[in-house]
This record gives sequence, C-alpha cells and structure tokens, in this order.
Amino acid sequence: MRRHPWLFSGAIARAEGDGSDGVAEIVDAKGQVLAHGAYSPDSQILARLWTFNGRVPDADLFRERFIAARRLREETIEDATTGFRAVHSEGDRCPGVILDVYGETAVLELLTQGTETWAAELEKAAREVFAPGELLVKKSGALRDRGKPPLTLPSPLGGGRGDSALPARAGRGEEGETRRVPFTENGLHFLADVGSGQKTGFFLDQRENRARLRALAHGKSVLNLFSYSGAFSVAALAGGATRAVDVDTSEAALELAREQRRANGFDATEGGFVEADVFEDVRRRAAAGERWDVVVCDPPAFAKKRADVDRAARGYKDVNRVAMALVAPGGWLLTCSCSGLVDGDLFQKIVFSASLDARVSFSLVARQGAGPDHPVSLDCPEGDYLKGLWLRRA
Repeated sequence: MRRHPWLFSGAIARAEGDGSDGVAEIVDAKGQVLAHGAYSPDSQILARLWTFNGRVPDADLFRERFIAARRLREETIEDATTGFRAVHSEGDRCPGVILDVYGETAVLELLTQGTETWAAELEKAAREVFAPGELLVKKSGALRDRGKPPLTLPSPLGGGRGDSALPARAGRGEEGETRRVPFTENGLHFLADVGSGQKTGFFLDQRENRARLRALAHGKSVLNLFSYSGAFSVAALAGGATRAVDVDTSEAALELAREQRRANGFDATEGGFVEADVFEDVRRRAAAGERWDVVVCDPPAFAKKRADVDRAARGYKDVNRVAMALVAPGGWLLTCSCSGLVDGDLFQKIVFSASLDARVSFSLVARQGAGPDHPVSLDCPEGDYLKGLWLRRA
C-alpha cells in the first residue's frame, strides 16, 4: 500500500503457478490485485514490484520506463561526461535492472532471477531507447538470489556492433578476461573494465565526490585508500595535486589505475601505486608518522546482509580511526560507505566514534552521495546506499 517495491517471502500466505514467465501477481486475502512484479522464487525478496495499477509488466512498459530514465539523464548529465548510469533500478521504477553507459558501450545488468526471465524484452528496449553501439548483458540475478557471487560478466545476446562473448569472473583480485572501453567524466579520460571489473566496470556513483576532490586538490598530497582503478587520484591530479598514491589489494586494479593516469597525461611511475592490504598499510603509515593533505577512504561494502552490520561497523570504525591519524592539520578526509544496510545516521555515528578513539577533531563540511543519474525513489529509501562525508581536520 506504500508502493514499496520489495515483497519479502515472509509476507506470502501461499503461491500458485510456476512463475515461468517471471511475472508475480500480488493479491490480498480478498483476491484484489495489489501489484505486479518480477518473480524470484529463490530470493528473500520474492518479487520486485513494477506496477500498482493492475498493469502487467511487458515490453511497452519497459520502453516507457527507459524513455523516462533517458529524459532525466538528458536533463542532468553534462556533455563532457559520457559515462553514467542510464537506468538505476528502483530509482527509475525498474527494480532489478541497471544500465550503465560508457561512451559507445552499454552494460545491462539484471539483478534478479525475475528480470533475467525478461532479458530479451529488456535488451530490446535498451537498444531501442538508448541506441548504444554495443550492448553487453550481465545476468547476475539468479546467483544473487541464491546468495552466491555472480561469476559471469557481460555476454551480449547479439545484434549490436562489436558484440562478442566475454566469459570472466567477478570479484576484487580475481582473474578474468580484461575488456576496457573508453569514456569521459567531466572532461577526464577513463577506462571501464567491462570484462572483469567491479560492478559493471567502473564506480560511476562517485562522480560527484571526484569533482569535489578535483576542485580542492590544488597543491595538496592525496592518499587514495581502496583505490580500485584510481579514479579519485586522476581527479586530484587534474585539480593540481602535487602527489597522489593509490593503495589497493589488487594488482590488476592498480595496473588499470596506471592506464587511467597515462590516458590523462599524468605520471604513472611505481611510487604512485601500492599493492597492499589497506588495513595493514594505514597502520604502517600511521606508525611512521605520515601526514597527508587529503585522505580518501572508499572501501567495498562491508555489510552484504543484515547479520553483517555489527562486523561492518567495527571495520568502518577501525579503518577510519587510523585514516584520521594520517590527515594533516587543516587537511581533508573523504570517508565513504556503500553498504546499503549501514544507513547515513549509523555511518556518521561510527565515524564520530572513530574520531574519539583517534583523539583527533574534525568538522563535517559536506555530505555527498551519488549523482542525479542514481535517483532514489521516495517509496524505496533503501536505494540511498552511498554515503560520503567530507571532514576537515581542526
């Protein structure tokens, strides 16, 4: 009744039919139809609801929702940016569907078993509405529903320019077939690894934070923790940073970070890249008395399920406590959480507790989440997953 798009299995009295068409029809005890959505029998979220007016999801609805999503991007994405999220799941009333655009290449990710069933119609709608030169389709829903990490990355269904099969494995540090495509972000040149990279190939949701870092980086040293492909460092160097160091556990990610710097004309010598466990690396730096003008701390999601929240809170507190000691007086800490189960209020409390333990005073200057290409539905506030706190050391 509140139009929330997630229907949990515990709310179901009984189910009828085999669900082979991927469509769930939700009815109340009196038999009145309440909603329709994508059916995922192996998931705790049994259905992701698309409509509440009796309309059954079909190809026409997919096109309508995609057209509305495209219109939002046309109104909010600048010409100097060709890498953006074109469809953002619940935020665009397309729960279980993500479409990321990287220049001429687009990646359609189907996050639920139900939307995988609709793959052909969703792919057709994406081609018609967004007209990418190349469309890759990543089916991760069925594995996610069973609590397993997705193992296969984009494999096209055919019909697009340059289509080819791309078998790979997902996960930080795992080996897969590398496939890099170019795009721009605020005039900077980047590469998305659509073959073996994280997410669909790049962290598009941090564009606004990278822009803010670029604006304040002139003359500053920058330490980029959990750096992945090093995009924060590229933005900092473009803003005039004197030095930027990427720290990550993945050799493949750091190699991509080198390519990102070279693509923008910046030095990519070994001094700017450290392959290490970040928790261990920051402790070594703190023990050595290092100080940095800007520290960026953007770890992967520590909480994948609700049972992980307490452990995730300890992890966030631990890494932030040590990172705070590395910030020079008057310097900046950008600390982030992409764990949707750790809400903004809890994350701020964790960071406050870390500052007490570190015995360092900070001011909260700004909160910055994802950009307008990652809209959040008022009906589904859980979609506001990215938290970024800009802190200034006293």
